[in-house]
Amino acid sequence: MIAWKYLDTNAATIAAIRDYENMQAIIDDTPDIIREVSAVMVSPKNQQITGMPSAHNPNAGQEQLVSRLDRLDVLEERERVAKAYMAWFIPAWDRLTEQEQLILTEFFMVSNQFRNGARGRLASKLNYTERHIDRLRADAIQKLQTLLFG
Repeated sequence: MIAWKYLDTNAATIAAIRDYENMQAIIDDTPDIIREVSAVMVSPKNQQITGMPSAHNPNAGQEQLVSRLDRLDVLEERERVAKAYMAWFIPAWDRLTEQEQLILTEFFMVSNQFRNGARGRLASKLNYTERHIDRLRADAIQKLQTLLFG
């Protein structure tokens, strides 16, 4: 089960939140990559005639095909794991309030460049003190942790 990857306290919940964007990117991009790899496998490659002798590997075609099949297996497994993650994470995420989602997104889903100012941005946006934002963040993490891991 996907949850076993994240078994540990608050750090596990934070790791799961941070994985969201990567998993979404895998789900978005992998079908296109699989189509590209599959298209290369079925379209024949023309030999260029240069007049120069070349080293010939009689198994080169087979090796390329096996390599591409292995790549397809890796891509399909990666997509399967991403879909399992989403099936596990999204229902828990959807049970958070908009404010909790906003707070966790600001602290853990935005790029590192913007994370540093999350407390101040949220304090001014929500009209709370930074200390209260920290409490809300801790509560949101705890709630998500309970939803994810029970």
